[in-house]
Amino acid sequence: MEKFILVVPSNDKEKYFLNKYYTNTLKSFEKPYYICDYNVKNINYDYIGGILLTGGGDINPTIYNQKKHCKTSDVYDERDIFEITLLKEAFKRKIPTFAICRGIQIMNVAFGGTLNQHIDGHSQKEDKNIATHYVDIDKSSLLYDIVKKDKIKVNSVHHQVIDKIADGFKVCATCENIVEAIEYINKDRFFIGVQWHPEALCDENSKSMFEYFIKSKK
Repeated sequence: MEKFILVVPSNDKEKYFLNKYYTNTLKSFEKPYYICDYNVKNINYDYIGGILLTGGGDINPTIYNQKKHCKTSDVYDERDIFEITLLKEAFKRKIPTFAICRGIQIMNVAFGGTLNQHIDGHSQKEDKNIATHYVDIDKSSLLYDIVKKDKIKVNSVHHQVIDKIADGFKVCATCENIVEAIEYINKDRFFIGVQWHPEALCDENSKSMFEYFIKSKK
């Protein structure tokens, strides 16, 4: 049986949901995927070839020892706990993991990092499929090896950002003083988080990231 990409959806109080950008991107590579719930008992890691963490609400700041900011919203402890458990097991098993928007934030928090709970001006008015600003990519990073560029244009749909980076990870892309991407310091595994939404851009850089992620399937 071919291993599948496990996709973690967003949620609210009543339902799980997922933007079609994610599934359309995975379908374009003709790879099997499975959209899960937040029950760790339903996860069989032997069948998972990669994990895709998607966007969504904010993370409970008590996890990284902060009080809740007045702008922090849509917090769901069930998702936080599930994703942290998933990330730690994926890391232990070297399962390729691609973390997008909220995903990069929970990846950082899961391994001991912290967040800045609110910044202004980073949620663009334009549609998500329009790139609006540039990020600078570290030439020593795996991300650079993938896109083969030290500057790319991306979108921006967030109000929280990484503050203290988790041990074992490095910043691999920035926009001025904002962390835009992180990765595990050792290139022996694909464990990358990006603050933007490559699934919505569908440009050459985004396709390269997804292709590398999918080809890294364990």
